[in-house]
Amino acid sequence: MAQSLVGDVWERLPGYDDARMDLDDLVGVVTPNLRALLVAVAENRGPRPDEVTPAAELGERRAVQGVPIEGVVASWHSAERRLLDQLVAAGPPMPPDEYTRLARLLAAAVDVMIGVSTEAYRRTRSEAAAHLDQIATDLVSRLAGGEPLDPAHVEERARLIGVAAQVPHRAVAVGGGPDDDPLRLARAQREILDVLRPRLRSRILVGSKDATILLVLPDLPGLGDMLSRAAGRPGVAAGTVIGLGEPRDRLGETAASCREAVAALEAGRRAGLDRVVVPFDQVIADIMLIDNPLDARRLAARALAPLAGHGQLIDTVRAYLSTGLSVRRTAERLAVHENTVSYRLRRVAALLEVDGPEQLIRADLLLALRAVDLGLY
Repeated sequence: MAQSLVGDVWERLPGYDDARMDLDDLVGVVTPNLRALLVAVAENRGPRPDEVTPAAELGERRAVQGVPIEGVVASWHSAERRLLDQLVAAGPPMPPDEYTRLARLLAAAVDVMIGVSTEAYRRTRSEAAAHLDQIATDLVSRLAGGEPLDPAHVEERARLIGVAAQVPHRAVAVGGGPDDDPLRLARAQREILDVLRPRLRSRILVGSKDATILLVLPDLPGLGDMLSRAAGRPGVAAGTVIGLGEPRDRLGETAASCREAVAALEAGRRAGLDRVVVPFDQVIADIMLIDNPLDARRLAARALAPLAGHGQLIDTVRAYLSTGLSVRRTAERLAVHENTVSYRLRRVAALLEVDGPEQLIRADLLLALRAVDLGLY
């Protein structure tokens, strides 16, 4: 019966999976609880105090494993249905009143076991919460720290706190201005977790690096959209930026994703973005410039030197490139006549010694203008 019950709940109820527990161990924990219920029903009574100890131990184990309390309660009701089916099938057909009596007796015994389990669960979670949070914080600090890590050791620690370590994970970095108030970031963190938690069956690791909040969580379809919704919530202060690292196959490999998330956050912050999500793969060029500030300054100085002192020309080039080489749209953006734009572009072409405005699409010029946008020149 224990084997059958485990089959009913395994990977069907939240938290009952090999990320948190061993299948054979689960059968061993379930067996004494089923025996206690059967003995109580057979003797036409409720469970005695000495018979509920396995239920308390079960609640403690589930709390440590990070199984949601709803999953624990649902597993007891699955056991109730499984036992009732077995009892009915074990003998000849019983009269309706006998079936009703048996069902009520079993339900009352299960209610007692649920009460004992949930009390032990809540007590254990309360006692262990600070310890589990510290483990999560330490894991994030180690992943973000840059030192060599043993992925197997990271995942072993993660399983202790209910993290499904073998599934793809990625990092999220949350930050604001250089003098941002920690309380504002804490509110932003709460908003993000409120959006993400209903979609996750595994624990989110929360930690920090310097003044940046780091979240390490299982990858989800549409994660970027969920983070964007969170960024738009009233509790997220102006100037907050969310950096999103690339996913990795397992939790133990997410150190690189942590670095990517922090780098994407910094790129968004330098670009003056506000309450938006910045995926790493969309700002790789910006990050290359930020990580090499000396080269970025030298590139910008060389590419823009002919235009030094001609602010209007630089603004015109920037608008021209960002509007897809459209003179009309450039004129609309700058609020000038199209002839003025054409004249300025000819001046730019002459100063940069190129044949025409269409040749302004050059890697050095584009990167130089981006370096200016990022405050590197």
